[in-house]
Amino acid sequence: MTDGKPKTKDRVLADLLAQPGQYLSGDQLAADLAISRESVWKAVKSLQKDGHRIVSKKKTGYAYLSSDHVDEQVVDAYLEQLSAGQQGFDTIQVFDDIGSTQTYAKDYLAVHPAANPAIFTARTMGAGYGRRGRAFFAPKDKGLYVSLSLPINPDKAVVASLLTTSAASVIAQVLEETFDGLDVSLKWVNDLIVKGHKVGGIITEAVFDMETQQYNALVLGFFVNVLPADYPAEIEQKAMAVLDDPKQLVDWNFLLAQLILALVKMNEDYQDGHYLADYRKRSFLIGQEVSLQVGSDLLVGTVTGISDQAGLELRLTNGEKKILYAGEVTKVKLHENLNL
Repeated sequence: MTDGKPKTKDRVLADLLAQPGQYLSGDQLAADLAISRESVWKAVKSLQKDGHRIVSKKKTGYAYLSSDHVDEQVVDAYLEQLSAGQQGFDTIQVFDDIGSTQTYAKDYLAVHPAANPAIFTARTMGAGYGRRGRAFFAPKDKGLYVSLSLPINPDKAVVASLLTTSAASVIAQVLEETFDGLDVSLKWVNDLIVKGHKVGGIITEAVFDMETQQYNALVLGFFVNVLPADYPAEIEQKAMAVLDDPKQLVDWNFLLAQLILALVKMNEDYQDGHYLADYRKRSFLIGQEVSLQVGSDLLVGTVTGISDQAGLELRLTNGEKKILYAGEVTKVKLHENLNL
């Protein structure tokens, strides 16, 4: 939000957000904010034009339902409500358009180390990237594109493999709890899969402090394709959205708040590996023959499991057994469209 005195429409929105889904009369809003009923009406019209779904009922008032886009004020209010005010954030920044939230987050945190988590998200991105620097398509208001900084606890080890797989499990759980009938599986190490197509991905990076010669933050980047879009030709057979109906209403800010709080909680205790049981259950690679690119080497074998450190357990065609913590599954015998 901008500095200085809040706009009238932002004050009206804040009042409505205090009780989302509940009606507040125009008289009550006017009294709360010491403005006229006409000012309330104008503010509501402006908010509706901005994409906030606010309904009105004669002799009852106005109620906030949701927004058609990620909004800083709304997600901040939901984070406050869902955490009962117990979870603080150093900054919450929402961009209409940006090159990459991940790049921005790392640059920002290098100058502004965060004691609490920090959120960087955008309605669209022009230069988003995933693992191995691969670019991805981020159509406006069709998905969530997020970078979340997670402070490093000096008393706990950072286990990158467990962090990424635990985050994948948590995101899958929240999506299934949000959308009825959804079934999310996982492709090692970081891809979210629905009906054999990729709907999201995760990247974990660290911010290094040159002065202290230590890492001062982790940046967990993730995207989720929520609504269908016109995907570029090179990925249209591989990518998909969580929902089939492009007109389905999505409570973007409530979903984002749920994901953020679940990931922040996950960061507190993922090191003990207790998210692995769910990750293994969701992994469709176990028991499958795969091709795995590791550097310049192409390995072919059968996935026998996920190790306690989230490595891929592979039995090569010559019988040799390996546990891999790096590499990319480029082909699965039953899912040849997953080369993303």
